[in-house]
Amino acid sequence: MGTVMRTDLALAALASAAVPGMKPVAVAGISDDGRSEELQSALVEDATGRRWIVRSPLTPVAGARLQRNDELVRQLSRHVPFKVPAAAGYAPVGKDGSAAVYPYVEGSPLDLRRLPAGPGLGSAVGRALAAVHNIPRAVFEEQDVPVFDAAGTRQRAIAEVDRAAETGRVPTGLLARWEEAFEAAPLWQFATTPVHGSFTGASVVVAFTDEEDAASGRVVAVTDWDEAMVGDPATDLAELWAQAPRPAWDAVLESYALARAHRPDPYLSARARLVAELRSLRGLARAVAEGDEDAARRIVEALRRMDRLTEADDSLVPVTARPSGSRPPSPSAGPTPSPRPTASDDDRADGRVVAPGAGPETDGDRTMEVPPPPTPTGDGFDQEPPSDGDPYPGTASDEDTSPGAASDDDADADPVPGADGDPTDLVEVPEGATGGHGPDAGAQLEEAGAEPQAAAAPPDDDEAVDHEEDPAGAAAAEPADPSSPEAGQGVPPEAEDLEDEDRLHELYGMPVDPDTSR
Repeated sequence: MGTVMRTDLALAALASAAVPGMKPVAVAGISDDGRSEELQSALVEDATGRRWIVRSPLTPVAGARLQRNDELVRQLSRHVPFKVPAAAGYAPVGKDGSAAVYPYVEGSPLDLRRLPAGPGLGSAVGRALAAVHNIPRAVFEEQDVPVFDAAGTRQRAIAEVDRAAETGRVPTGLLARWEEAFEAAPLWQFATTPVHGSFTGASVVVAFTDEEDAASGRVVAVTDWDEAMVGDPATDLAELWAQAPRPAWDAVLESYALARAHRPDPYLSARARLVAELRSLRGLARAVAEGDEDAARRIVEALRRMDRLTEADDSLVPVTARPSGSRPPSPSAGPTPSPRPTASDDDRADGRVVAPGAGPETDGDRTMEVPPPPTPTGDGFDQEPPSDGDPYPGTASDEDTSPGAASDDDADADPVPGADGDPTDLVEVPEGATGGHGPDAGAQLEEAGAEPQAAAAPPDDDEAVDHEEDPAGAAAAEPADPSSPEAGQGVPPEAEDLEDEDRLHELYGMPVDPDTSR
């Protein structure tokens, strides 16, 4: 495909070109989980000891994505209680666009499959998602991001299925399953919100107060906002549904509902499951059109496996959301549990296999459990605080000691996926090796061989639940009483006139950090 791969030293040169005055002294290549075909990345240390992430696109599409929503990203730190990385500078790399350089923030990518249940990390993830969905719509709309209502969301999903179905390679059982969901009108009666758009474990950075306890993790930053839009909040929950153990999913959903400014709709969980399944279609139409039979075969095999797993399962659409003429499964026959998948780690890594059991199941007779929203008190939401205070530690900026730094210091820092930043992992950059500032500065330098070890959340064997060992159960409750008042609208009236930082304190119970104000 003519992809230009650059050496680690060439990436260090690009970092120097993007941030004037920055003098790299060490560099190590790192991996971007799920984006290795689009980006090359490296961790760079400069002469002052500060660290940076440089990401170089491998395709024009990836180059455009790196700069998409750049201005929106710079606005978000005023509305969320975690760091939102913003580029400190760009360096051109020819037809593929420009490489981006971000300040480094300490932390590790989140492993959703090992997400613990309880009031620790799982609850922190739920609160972080709620903070994103609570952002005022105007913030997104002013930055010209895509805006969809519920009907538009449904139509986009139908169009995606239609494109894939035109290849003739999608099992008819799956097409019928998804068509039933599209025809269930109650599923598509919801209010759209600002969404991240590609919320995965790789885009969530966490830190741990106890390296031996996965439940002690905190959400430090959320990255990769290039697919941000106003749309279905279920979009951001799909990957969690597909990968997180069921108890962890319950913890996320509970804390999410409590932290939302408005009560989530009762079919949020069902749509998250649908979105997770539809992601298995990604790339099929393009692979067939481009004659890439290897890629098409992998996708089709995953779809056939999902078709087998869902053949006896009709719980995607809750009974309460089905047309009145539909008949639920016969009680005399008893419920048929949907089989758990046996997806390999490779299946999960590329996102091809998503089927019932990949996440918590949904009982066909029940809708998503939505706890009653918290009752406002004089000091904000009356909810149980995290065990050690601030649910989002590390939001204070570190002192900026390097030239050309972003104006918000580490509030715009970028985490290193797959690297803990040990100085011994970095390759020394020779004196004068980064003097060039052209589009491919340093391209002739010899390749650096060091590769930092991937960072991962500490294991929690007591909390983690293997999906394959839990064939029954669902994170669901009886449908909310339609006659009950929408108590979830209860944001304290006095909070409406507060400054941004005070509002975050009121909504999430976090201390206000004066260093992060803009």
